[in-house]
Amino acid sequence: MKDQVTSMLLELPGVTRGTRFGGEAFFYRKKFFCHYHPAHGSFFLETFVWKNVNAVLGKIPGAISHPEYGAYGWVRLPISSASEIVQAKRLVEMTYRYIRTTKRISVDKDQFSDELLSLVKAKFPQIGFKSGESKKRIQIIMETPELTDFDRAEVLLNQAARALRKGKLMIGSRMVS
Repeated sequence: MKDQVTSMLLELPGVTRGTRFGGEAFFYRKKFFCHYHPAHGSFFLETFVWKNVNAVLGKIPGAISHPEYGAYGWVRLPISSASEIVQAKRLVEMTYRYIRTTKRISVDKDQFSDELLSLVKAKFPQIGFKSGESKKRIQIIMETPELTDFDRAEVLLNQAARALRKGKLMIGSRMVS
């Protein structure tokens, strides 16, 4: 069963295999997003789904919030029989969509302004933005949940991230800071 899930993961564009926590893990462009956790003759498929834990739990029968890291966006699916592979496939597909359509960046407070964020939001209406603040940094999560073209989603997210990190945005032929 683990081989079937591994094949599903490795068929996804950009996904590679590595190790994490002493076991097999999967990465999308160096971002750790999935791994196995052995459990008494079976295994758990654990995936990172950002803030979408409740959505996943509602759509994937058998999935549970990770007992320690559920609040951070991790879910777990116990797999002990071939019949659970269908749910594993659904979980893999959902997780892959989230990893391709969500981006988190951290920006120094000195380089950030609400005006710049407003301008970036206006330039990229397909992206939803949420921000949080720590002592010295602003954390921004950007999502393009409606886009099904993952390559296009990544281009938009990267353009918005670049503008926010540099503190500048090109609008037409003029630079706005």
